[in-house]
Amino acid sequence: MSTIRLQTNQNRLIANLRHAFTQASMLGELLQNARRARASHIHITVDGDVLTVSDDGTGIADLQTLISIAESGWDKSLQARENAFGLGVLSTLYFAHSLRVHSLGKAFRAETASIIRGEEVEVISAAPRVGTEIRLHRVHSPQGVVSLQAWVANELVRLCEAFPVPVTFNGVDIARPLADPSLPWRQTAMGKVLIDLSGTTLHWRCFLQGLPIGDQYHHSHSQVVLLPDDTLAKLPDRQHLLNEAEDQARIQAAVTQAYREALIEARSELVASAFIERHAQNCLDSGNADLLNDVPFVPRSWFRNWELELAGFRGFWDRYPADGLVSREDIEASGVWTIEADEEYRALAAETYLEAAKAFLLEESHLSEGHWLTALTNVLTPDQVQVRSGSVVHHSSDPGLADYEVELTLVKTLEVGLDGKPGYAVVAVRDGSTLYLTPSAYAPTNLVSDYIFDDRYSEDREDEDAQALRTFVAVGCSISPAHVVEALLPPSLRLTAQPKLARATVCLTFDDDGKLAAVQ
Repeated sequence: MSTIRLQTNQNRLIANLRHAFTQASMLGELLQNARRARASHIHITVDGDVLTVSDDGTGIADLQTLISIAESGWDKSLQARENAFGLGVLSTLYFAHSLRVHSLGKAFRAETASIIRGEEVEVISAAPRVGTEIRLHRVHSPQGVVSLQAWVANELVRLCEAFPVPVTFNGVDIARPLADPSLPWRQTAMGKVLIDLSGTTLHWRCFLQGLPIGDQYHHSHSQVVLLPDDTLAKLPDRQHLLNEAEDQARIQAAVTQAYREALIEARSELVASAFIERHAQNCLDSGNADLLNDVPFVPRSWFRNWELELAGFRGFWDRYPADGLVSREDIEASGVWTIEADEEYRALAAETYLEAAKAFLLEESHLSEGHWLTALTNVLTPDQVQVRSGSVVHHSSDPGLADYEVELTLVKTLEVGLDGKPGYAVVAVRDGSTLYLTPSAYAPTNLVSDYIFDDRYSEDREDEDAQALRTFVAVGCSISPAHVVEALLPPSLRLTAQPKLARATVCLTFDDDGKLAAVQ
C-alpha cells in the first residue's frame, strides 16, 4: 500500500506569492509590523531608490521570523486578536533588489532573490538600537512617470488617514485626520463609526487595524468605519474582507443605526426649525422619516413652487424647490392638498386650481404615515374641479399641436373652482382634451406636453406649439378678415423686408369654408 501526504514546493510557493502583493500593500505591511511592535513613532525616508522604514518599537528578538512563512513571531494574544499570519516582510522581497534589517543588536543584509531561493542569510552583531530599521535598495515606483518619493508620499496620505501611530516621511509629519482623539466615534457591533450627517448611509469607508481596506470610494462626506481588530481579511495582502458579503451587510446595519443615533442627537440639541432646515432631507433619504413626525415645521421644498413651477407638464430639469420653512400653523390655516389622477393630463385642471388658489400642493412622497402633515392633507381629484368659461370666441379641433388630441377653445372669460366655492380667474386651463384660452393667454405650452420624444427634449417642437397657440389667440381676437390674415402671416412676412413684394397689393379669395381659393 502506498501513501501520500501534503507537500510544499517552498521555492515555487514563495515565487508565486509575488502576484499577491503590490507596492502599496508592502507599505501597509511595514506600517502594520511597526504598530504591532508597539512603536510610538514610525520614520520613513526615500533617498533615490532606497526606501527605509524605522520604528521605536519592541524590536525583533529572532530575525528568522522575518523571513518565515506563517510564523509571525508575535505573541499569542496579538495573533489571536489580529489574526497576524506572518507574511509582512515577505512582501518586500518582490519590490527591492536587496534588504537590510537592523533590530536590537542584530542585523542582516541580503539580495532578495537569494532569500526567495531559500539561501542562507548571515545574521551579524550590530550596534544596539531601539526598535527596527528595514532598508530596501533599488525600489522602483509602480507609476513610471511619478518618482518613488512622490509615490510614497501620496500612498502614505492614503494609508495613514486612520493610522494610530504617528508617521513622518522625510522628516515631515503625515496627516492622520481620523486618528484625532476628539472625534465623536460611535461604538457599534462592527467597530467604531464616525457619522457625517451631510452624507448618506450608503457611502462608507472601512479601516482594519488602522489601514484602509476594501474599495475606497472617495465620496465627499462618506461615513467611516473602524472595524474590530479581529475582523478577518483575505490573505495574503489583507486588502479585502474574507467574508465580504456577510460583513458588508453587518457594516451597513451598523452605519444605518449610528446614523439614526446621530440624527436623534441632533434633534435633541437643535431648535425645531434648525433641525428641519439642516436634517429634514437627511431623515427622508436615510429611512428615518419618523423623526420628523412631531416637529411643527416642514421645508417649503416639499410643496410645489408656484412662482417657478407653473401648473402643467414638467421635466425633471424643471424642478425649482422653494427655500425656507413653513409652520404647521400656517399650513392648517391655508390647507394642503395632493392630486389623485389616473393619467397625468387629467391632473392639469386640478393643478391650475391649486396654483390660482396659492394652495400648498404636497409633492414629497417619502413621509412617515405618522407625520402630522399626512393627517391634514386633502385629496383633490380632477372631477372635483369645475371649469367655468364665458362665451366661445374661436375653436379649433385640430390645431396640430404635439399632443394631437388637444383641441383649442378661445373664451372671453375663464375661471376654475370647486363645487360650492368661489372660483379663481385664470388665463388658461386644460380640462381633459380641451385647452381653454383667454385673449390674455400667451402660449401655455406647459399645458400641452412635456416635449420629451425618444427620451430627448425637443425645444423646436415646443417653439412650434408656442407659435401655434399665439396665432390661434391672435386669429380668434381678430375683428376683421384683414386682421385674421395679418395674424396668420409668418414672422418672415411681417418683420422681414421682402423686396419682391415692395408696393404690391395682393388679393386673397377664400371659399365658403374659409379655405384659400385664389391669390390675385
